[in-house]
Amino acid sequence: MQTMERLDTPLETADLVSAAQQGDAWAWERLVEEFSPMLKARIRRFRLSHEDAQDVLQTTWMLAWQNLGSVEDGQRMAGWLATIAFRECLKLTKRTREICTPDLDSLGSTDDVDRELARIWLAGTLAELVEELPAAQRVLFRALTETSEPHYVDVARRLGRPVGSIGPTRARCFAKLRGLLQAREITRDFLD
Repeated sequence: MQTMERLDTPLETADLVSAAQQGDAWAWERLVEEFSPMLKARIRRFRLSHEDAQDVLQTTWMLAWQNLGSVEDGQRMAGWLATIAFRECLKLTKRTREICTPDLDSLGSTDDVDRELARIWLAGTLAELVEELPAAQRVLFRALTETSEPHYVDVARRLGRPVGSIGPTRARCFAKLRGLLQAREITRDFLD
């Protein structure tokens, strides 16, 4: 088992994936460190309990480790991990609904139930659409949505981009998402 040199310069994700595929524990740890915040943010969108969210995160990393050899393009690691987490969240929420069928009277009005179901469906659809964004916009979207009040300076520093590029990239990202939503005939009327 070879070990990557621990350099002060950041390594490309593809290099880390390749090294981890060869059994380099240090490279695997760097991947976990790099992608865990993104995965936690994605899992948090499902509004799971803390324990369930931790279980999904752990299962995601376990499945990623077991299937790491199937990753052909290490640059797509973020999307691959996000897909695993998304599917695990869906499995968990499906199991939970099957186990805990609530009393419909306790859910409130039919409109409240419909709105909640639409919100859950829309969150899943939005996650799919984000995967269709160009890489730069996808990375920025995730960085902006990981916290409730993102600051452009922090996001720019974290992504290694000029602060002045964040706003225009955000605008292009949101315009692209609006177009993707419209292509699926999801309009503001649907959301109201």
